[in-house]
Amino acid sequence: MRWPIIGNTLMIPLINVAQFYKDLGKKLGSKIMYLEALGQSILVINDIMITQDLLKKQSTTYSNHPDIPMLADVVGHRTFFAFMPYGNEWRAHRRLFTQHFSEKNLPRIEQKSLEFVRKGLLANFLEYPEDFYHHIRNWIGGLSTSMTYGLPVQRRNDPLIHFAEHALGGSAAAASPGRFWVNVIPWLKYVPDWMPGAGFKRLGKSIRKELVQLREEPLSSGASDDSEITAMRQYRLYRRALRNFVINPTLILKIAMLNKPLSKSLEKEIDSVVGPDRLPDFSDIPHLKYLYAAIKESLRWNPVLPTSVPRLASEDDEYMGYFIPKGTVVMSNIYAILHDEENFPDPGKFDPERFLKDGILRDDVIDPESVATFGFGRRICPGSHIALVNLYIAAASILHLFDLLPPLGADGRPIEPKAIFSSDSGGFEPPKFDCRIIPRKGKDVHALLKEYMGTEPVGLGRGLRVGDDFVVFVSTSAISSKISYQMMNLDSRQ
Repeated sequence: MRWPIIGNTLMIPLINVAQFYKDLGKKLGSKIMYLEALGQSILVINDIMITQDLLKKQSTTYSNHPDIPMLADVVGHRTFFAFMPYGNEWRAHRRLFTQHFSEKNLPRIEQKSLEFVRKGLLANFLEYPEDFYHHIRNWIGGLSTSMTYGLPVQRRNDPLIHFAEHALGGSAAAASPGRFWVNVIPWLKYVPDWMPGAGFKRLGKSIRKELVQLREEPLSSGASDDSEITAMRQYRLYRRALRNFVINPTLILKIAMLNKPLSKSLEKEIDSVVGPDRLPDFSDIPHLKYLYAAIKESLRWNPVLPTSVPRLASEDDEYMGYFIPKGTVVMSNIYAILHDEENFPDPGKFDPERFLKDGILRDDVIDPESVATFGFGRRICPGSHIALVNLYIAAASILHLFDLLPPLGADGRPIEPKAIFSSDSGGFEPPKFDCRIIPRKGKDVHALLKEYMGTEPVGLGRGLRVGDDFVVFVSTSAISSKISYQMMNLDSRQ
């Protein structure tokens, strides 16, 4: 119902927004919906073709992002790459990013990825399996820090990573379109700090302080002497990009890696490709078709960002007879797109087989990796290849060496985790869960990891210059959190 003045404001929820818009579209019999909230026009799209028509084919009109009041005005941070207005500064940042993290540099990225997976993840899984949850977060945060600054990272409990998780937790929440009422009712940003209900203003100041500290601390300690980042300090833009890119709000997401193997078929596939006497490397990944299908299904079943970062129409437009006024906020409902019954029958079921036919990946099914997970048009994530290579090698490595099983209850029976996800911070997150990590039978895991054990820091070599605050590891971290959870539940769902 649309009320005078406030429009549809009261019907828009603060959590699980993607599910609400999917259900609303089904109720209205439409995959494109127009709402108003306090005078703000909002266009919600639940369809992949409409999304591509607008955000990709007409990207000149739909490449800008609206300000998020909690992040931009209350916290006072306007330099996140993902939310930066479309223009010369954004293009300069993206050009810098693609220059140093392009696919031509993939061999160097893969080398560092292998180091962190083997020394910072697998070795810790073997020695301290009860702390797997922390190992995952330290792996993701450590890899991004090393790639950005060339700084060494402690294998366990690195203090900078712990601080980053806490600091970026606030920024991730602030960036969520529905977490704070000020993001729905922008004039609330003018409320005095002392007024009752203005706790979000005080929180914003605290988040800002921590973000500034996080941005400055690695620089004050100095990047590695042989890191190419040192030469980049000569350039003002590079220095700004360096500081802005490094803030990575996805570090704070509830990260856990691939836990229980998808099935005996997946386990058998990895064994047949890798064999018993070595660890997986990147040359193995193209041959792991079932793993490809399982990860694609994980991205589809619970997408990292259920709704894309909102866009802003930069001029009046018309589509399918609908008038879209300038300044309209355009939201692509990724969750609805990847749960569209017309493209994915029985979308609530976790089924990797939907991407396979006779053991070969199908090309007639929408691919979440290339279509929705990493965004659309000119604002598509330029670091998707980095996220994916890290995800695939970590998945293959863990599944090759370990059985990750549900914990046992007092009666000795497995306690299966519940597939419950929350989206109050802008992305679907699984709750924290326990599991048992056990070396697989028939695998001499200690021998395979012998050369990677130790206590010396990881990432002592050359850095990879600059990173991105949002896009580099948005999927590596957030995607991992769900895939792990999903794989642990697979047996009970199939």
